[in-house]
Amino acid sequence: MPIQNIKSHAEDRELISNYDLVSSAHALLGGIDLDVASSKLANQYVEAKEFFTPTDDGLNSQQWYGKVYLFPPSGTYFWEKKAQRWKMTRSTSPTLVSSHAVWFRKLYKTWLAGEVEQGLYFTNCPDMIRYEQRLFDFPVCILKTPPTLLKNTSEGISKHKTCTSLVVYLPPVNASGEATEKFIDLYSHKGRILY
Repeated sequence: MPIQNIKSHAEDRELISNYDLVSSAHALLGGIDLDVASSKLANQYVEAKEFFTPTDDGLNSQQWYGKVYLFPPSGTYFWEKKAQRWKMTRSTSPTLVSSHAVWFRKLYKTWLAGEVEQGLYFTNCPDMIRYEQRLFDFPVCILKTPPTLLKNTSEGISKHKTCTSLVVYLPPVNASGEATEKFIDLYSHKGRILY
């Protein structure tokens, strides 16, 4: 496949959070310190203080910290034993793991370790309710309307209607009750809250 076609294919796969999702995230977190799965273009919309691009490999190679926003890239991953890291693949197999589950596990692990102060996780992968049920240990909003995301294509930005989506909040450990109430206030009109 020519390099130009590979680049176009990669661009056509990038989905970007819309204004409503981003503004709610900023309001809840008090600003976003880090978007761990982003791009230069996506951060023009997300406006995180720092962000990791695919070449930065935020999943395996970077330190997560502060107030994190996470909308995982789509696709599947496998664990490469030799390199001791997750790698994305286009293959299909029952042993592969959804990228949305792999990235949530990293968010959970870094939050549990105290590296991430707060985390807000957005997924448009409804199968997350079976892939990673630990998300129900946290306040969850099941959005009543599938959000319209932004799609970065080789022809520019377009709108992309997605499917059933969830927002999961990993609150600060020292003020979880107060933070959870703020999450409920901000997200209860967007969908059903489970906590």
